Amino acid sequence: MSEKARIPRAKGLIVALLVGGIILTALGFTERLLGTCGLDRLSSKNEAYLKSSLERSLRTFAVLSTIKVGLAVVEGSQVGVGFGLQVGDVVQAAYDYVDIAWRTVLAGCVILLGTQTLLKTASFLDHWLLAIALAAVALMVATQGAPPKPARTHRMLRETALFLTVLTAAFYLLLPLSITGGAYLSKKITAPSLKEAESGLSSLREDLFAEDQTGEGGFLARWTQPRERLAHMADYLKEKTAEMVEWILKLIAAYLFDCVLFPLGLFVLLVWFTRGMARALFR
Repeated sequence: MSEKARIPRAKGLIVALLVGGIILTALGFTERLLGTCGLDRLSSKNEAYLKSSLERSLRTFAVLSTIKVGLAVVEGSQVGVGFGLQVGDVVQAAYDYVDIAWRTVLAGCVILLGTQTLLKTASFLDHWLLAIALAAVALMVATQGAPPKPARTHRMLRETALFLTVLTAAFYLLLPLSITGGAYLSKKITAPSLKEAESGLSSLREDLFAEDQTGEGGFLARWTQPRERLAHMADYLKEKTAEMVEWILKLIAAYLFDCVLFPLGLFVLLVWFTRGMARALFR
């Protein structure tokens, strides 16, 4: 058989395989096969990680909310003009730090919920994208060298097939891998700092704003009573300011890396690598 005769036969075989892949994908066989190969396990690990991270963030958010409300109440207390101004200055600085941390944790909760929604969306659309990508590749192969204007048509189809292939890989594999990689980096790099910050803020809440176990009004009534208590809070905050700033900076850095930089950086890197590999393969 001549070389010219082999090329159409090879093209026909490739197109037939791709059409078979589209049918299997539409029937759900490809989805089950990929799940058995490890995608289901990867998805379960990501769901567990995001769920535990969100629960942890909500606990931290509750701690910061208690501190924030308590500081706002104390700041509004007036016990003597000069004394009230002195306490207000100390509490205002602490309130500003806590407010920044509060907003950071709130943004982290939103990002975690958004990531969970994105994974569910990807799981819903991935097999449809795979079928469309296979169809685009099949059309690219079938029209290679066909008139009219074969070079321009083939180039356009190749770029379309390349985009759909990378998009499908992102939904199926790259997004889950970036979250798993982010979880691993978080455990190895930022987890100790985050644990220290959360522990410090929890101890701050217990020292200043623990609920009154006697049921006589809780910390709100406790801090709006004697002048000595407000003086104690001012002294306590002065002593703890440096530590509190350190806790909050560690908290902000940990959330920035865990929720944004680690997963997003890995995702961009994986997409870049996959796109380069796909482009080389298509050529």
